[in-house]
Amino acid sequence: MIRIIVRAKRDADAIKAMLNLFYPNWNVVVKTLKGARGSVGINKLREIIDEGNYNIVLVGKQDSNFLKLNEILGPNTVIHLVPREKIRNTRLSQLAYEFEKAKARFRLETSWNNGGYIFGITPQGFKLPIEINPAYDVFLETKDVVKKYLDIETNACELFVFVRKLGGEHDVFCGFKHVAKIKIPNRGRIQIIEKHILSRECTVSLKKTLSENVRILEELEKISVKYLMKLRNKFDIFFVPWSGGKDSTATLILAIKALGKKRVKAVYVDTGVDFPVNREYVEKIAKKLGVNLIIEEAGVDKELACGKPFPTNDNRWCTKLKITALYRAISKNFDSKEEIAAIVGDRDGESELRSKRPPLRTHEGFTQIAPIKLWSAAHTQLYLLWNNIPLNPLYELGLL
Repeated sequence: MIRIIVRAKRDADAIKAMLNLFYPNWNVVVKTLKGARGSVGINKLREIIDEGNYNIVLVGKQDSNFLKLNEILGPNTVIHLVPREKIRNTRLSQLAYEFEKAKARFRLETSWNNGGYIFGITPQGFKLPIEINPAYDVFLETKDVVKKYLDIETNACELFVFVRKLGGEHDVFCGFKHVAKIKIPNRGRIQIIEKHILSRECTVSLKKTLSENVRILEELEKISVKYLMKLRNKFDIFFVPWSGGKDSTATLILAIKALGKKRVKAVYVDTGVDFPVNREYVEKIAKKLGVNLIIEEAGVDKELACGKPFPTNDNRWCTKLKITALYRAISKNFDSKEEIAAIVGDRDGESELRSKRPPLRTHEGFTQIAPIKLWSAAHTQLYLLWNNIPLNPLYELGLL
């Protein structure tokens, strides 16, 4: 899924040492330009770019001429400058951080182009001033949600970009304009730190945004489908833990495209306190996709009825019940002799913990495959709409 390209063998040795230390079992492929520089090196780089993977080209200051190719080699390729003269002379911890920043660029780079946003590596449009921080993520909100919760006059702006930062802080953009800085706490009301007048120049539409992202979505899909297809003969059955949220729904669509409806099962765990509309959404979309849906009850409602306190960030006992219910569904519906793999909607942008997980890993006795690791929340939102799958209605209420 991920390839790192450097100029010379000694640079590659440093990268491999970093991967062995910080990213064991990631199976990242490391390639070199065989020491080539200048126009020869640029031509060599063009030759080894792989369309079916994410290509991360790491260069030191002495090879900064490669940066001229940034954004023109395709949406699956990033050229990232490591702030040292040579890759080989960089501390391994620094190389790991630069690798994280390079991965985050696929998720965070956002441009505005004549009425639509572009989420990904592109030479087009006006690039939004979003810091490339591995902890950040971007997502879309409609004008109705923004007007309701932030009391911002939306004018001709149908879609707003939210940049999720640290500590609940978010930057809000309409087109190329930064219109607000807010804080979304774990509890209580949204706090508006600053708010700016929205210019009528900021015209953004969903239709334009979708059309601007077709090439990006096609490339993301190609990489994810190729990755899943490589594993299709290693397992008998694949299942997708499906919450009804955008990430797991996008993952389910990818799994069906790569493996076919017959080999993919969707498992939905109903906590007992889910909003009824969530279960209705899952059942409706499962029917539309033609996928086998397995529903298992977690019984959170029963525990609450017996007097158990509400879950908290420090005591997420409901999560344990959901996981137990998921395994129960698997044991009830699948033959124990079959090789089973879970295709999960984990993304780097969700948390630091998930960003450290390899795309393929064994956990709790199951192989887990994460085909959308480098996607942003905005990518999964648009991917659903691009496939004519509506977003869960709960998103319109500011939930999920």
